[in-house]
Amino acid sequence: MDDEKIRELVEENARLRKENRQLRALSKCRRTEFSKIIFAIAVALTTVITVFSCIVIWKTGDSTTLAYLIPAVFAELASATGFYYNKAKAENKIKLMALTGTEPDAQTFETM
Repeated sequence: MDDEKIRELVEENARLRKENRQLRALSKCRRTEFSKIIFAIAVALTTVITVFSCIVIWKTGDSTTLAYLIPAVFAELASATGFYYNKAKAENKIKLMALTGTEPDAQTFETM
């Protein structure tokens, strides 16, 4: 009786170890989404250009040449932010539809 219980525990332990290895392998191969990369690049570019502009204004004392650069960079960041959050909203709708068992078609997607 004890040998059988030990054998069952050893088999259960082996199964759990295998599942643990599979979960670790899945977590390592997750790639960053392309939209997150684009958003991070937009934020970094905006930060770099803003700092560069502040340094140029401080050194030269003239901000007239940068009057178009700063608004253009922040407009691009606003566009990237809007597209990123719109994409996330659509993905969340799809996830909610999957949880509720709703078929994602044009009408149900708009009303949800």
